[in-house]
Amino acid sequence: MNKTIFLFLIGLWAGGAVAHAAEPDGTHRQQRSYEMQTGQAGLPAHEVKEMEVTGNLPGTPPVPVSRLSGQEREKCLTCHDGIEEVSASHPKSFGCTVCHGGDGQALEAEAAHAPMIYDPDAGTGRRNPSSLKVAAKSCGQANCHGGHADASRNAVSRVNKSLMGTLAGMISGLRYDWAAQSETRARYGLRAVTDDDGQTPAEWGAVPRLEALPFFTPRDLKAAWQSGKSDPRARVSHSAADSLLRGRCAQCHIDSPPPAGQFRSQGCAACHFTYAENGRYQGGDPTLSKDEAGHPAFHKITAVAPSRLCTTCHRGQAPESAKASLLPVKGEVPAFPGKGRAVQDVHLARGFDCVDCHTQEEIMGDGNIYSRQHEAVEVTCETCHGDGKNSPALEPITDPEDRAIRLSRHYAGGPNAVGDKMVLTQRNRKMTNVKSQKGKIVTFGKLSGKAFPTPVIKKGFAAHRFGPHRGKLSCAACHAQWAPKCEGCHTAFVDTASAGGNPWSPDRFQMELEEPVLMVGPDGQATPMLPQPRRTLTVMDGADKPVAAIGREGDALGRYRDWEFTNPHGYSGSNLATAVSPHSTGKARTCSSCHLNPRALGVGAGELVIGDHPKGREDRFEPLVQTDRVKKKSDYSSEAVVTLRGERLAGSHQEGARPFNQKQISRILKVGNCIPCHDRYNDKIYWNLGKSYAFEKKIEHRKLRDKILKGQRTDE
Repeated sequence: MNKTIFLFLIGLWAGGAVAHAAEPDGTHRQQRSYEMQTGQAGLPAHEVKEMEVTGNLPGTPPVPVSRLSGQEREKCLTCHDGIEEVSASHPKSFGCTVCHGGDGQALEAEAAHAPMIYDPDAGTGRRNPSSLKVAAKSCGQANCHGGHADASRNAVSRVNKSLMGTLAGMISGLRYDWAAQSETRARYGLRAVTDDDGQTPAEWGAVPRLEALPFFTPRDLKAAWQSGKSDPRARVSHSAADSLLRGRCAQCHIDSPPPAGQFRSQGCAACHFTYAENGRYQGGDPTLSKDEAGHPAFHKITAVAPSRLCTTCHRGQAPESAKASLLPVKGEVPAFPGKGRAVQDVHLARGFDCVDCHTQEEIMGDGNIYSRQHEAVEVTCETCHGDGKNSPALEPITDPEDRAIRLSRHYAGGPNAVGDKMVLTQRNRKMTNVKSQKGKIVTFGKLSGKAFPTPVIKKGFAAHRFGPHRGKLSCAACHAQWAPKCEGCHTAFVDTASAGGNPWSPDRFQMELEEPVLMVGPDGQATPMLPQPRRTLTVMDGADKPVAAIGREGDALGRYRDWEFTNPHGYSGSNLATAVSPHSTGKARTCSSCHLNPRALGVGAGELVIGDHPKGREDRFEPLVQTDRVKKKSDYSSEAVVTLRGERLAGSHQEGARPFNQKQISRILKVGNCIPCHDRYNDKIYWNLGKSYAFEKKIEHRKLRDKILKGQRTDE
């Protein structure tokens, strides 16, 4: 018997975790470097290279960097001579110690490196001062990326409260699905965090604080305390969800320890330093080995992250026959099983980078703590394209210190200027790269500098002012070409001893693409649903024997066998209805692909028979695959999230999200009867459906229909 796979899906944005390969701390020390270069022992006085720390941080008045570092002269270049200037905004005149810590006057490696700022749990030595655990001492110092009256400039504080920093969405979703907590709101993060800025917009879904994620058993908590890696405020849990979250899911965290063979940094550097594919250094610092993996390609900050940095994490590898990505990078067109090549997202196909649509506040946080990804999103399709009734909202820049100017100074096309009319997000923040020019909306590539004409939906276009759809469908409901079915983030539970202390096997990530199924999203609109694999759990040990369940105090109470998960509201916690806006925007799907397709409604693939009753009571559905029915496990399709009568089969951890109900299913299918003859949005029957349905029952409609059908047969 093979070890049973414990299948579950964490969330849209999780992707495959990647990180540094660990390197022993202090491998290349100053003394050894000098001796290797010169063949001489010691560091003669005349070889010492000293520099003055003369840089100033911008402000009124400017702040000398030496005031922050406490060092006006540094000797770091004695050994690190040749290292790259990290960026124009972090010049060499800043010195090294203001960011890295350390003793800039010491010439002996141990003394020079001992006070450096780093996270000892990161497994990457002392080279990264930007892990979120310590970033407040480096990147987040007052007058740097912290301590400003303008909260938008306090990047480190914002990231620590962001979904990347807390994993609150992943944590609260899994805990609710497995009934470890009774509400969908986030209660826990990987670390405790409090929003103490006095603003907690509950209408956006923000919460005031998160506690540290509980440990699964007292034994786990004791071990963590002894290693010094636990939050002293952490609690003991009795849910296997917390074991899995700590043991495996935390690999997706921005501060996660590195799986072997894959490379990115952690903390701030995870998004602002780039790595070669082999993880080797290519720069000029003679103290850094070019043969050891785990270093950035160069000692260079990239202020605006390229898409390849985003897809390092937000990406999954599908089977060889269906290579795919949640965010396909430019040039890649993923396969669509059974339908040839899938259509690539129109924005990516035209050369957009991820950051061209997603704002800094969406990615790095806006200072609030959210429970779900959709709560943090402020840019929608309508932001740039309008909605057919209203054009994009605009606001001019009037202040030369406006955030839209400050952030755009790093863009390839140059900064914005006072007077520019910028497009506003849903939260009335100015986009920093989308503006009105000569009456037209233009999106500028932050990295490419390209100007992308951005079409605004025409007010007279029938499809976008179609009454029955208006306000009820998201743009993605029609324009999403495919949705990613994640066969990854799946893991097996094995006994702790054979797993070397971690009972969860390593992640494997695979992805397939499917035609989107629709559901009601958190905003009440029809939207694509993330395709779900089936999930059960059988816990087996290394000898393929059932493992005893763990009781409240860590004692054995029984044995797991095909454990079914149910959320606190009585719906499935393994078969889930999760709304998603996939990055697959393209030509709109056909009317029949929804109104004549039971699978699109969440009922599953099969044969649909429409009865005479207007409320669908006589409708019948025969699943395409009968395995579960034959085994008497289920009367429904294996992929169904709802029955034809609107009975929910799937749970959802998104507040307000659900499959379609019976009334909606009946309405959608009823329109399907009209589509064979009335297949255009501007057909007058759709502008007053009540009147049209009344006419449909009359003899005149039957005669007209028979005449049309007779004409079709004559034409044939």
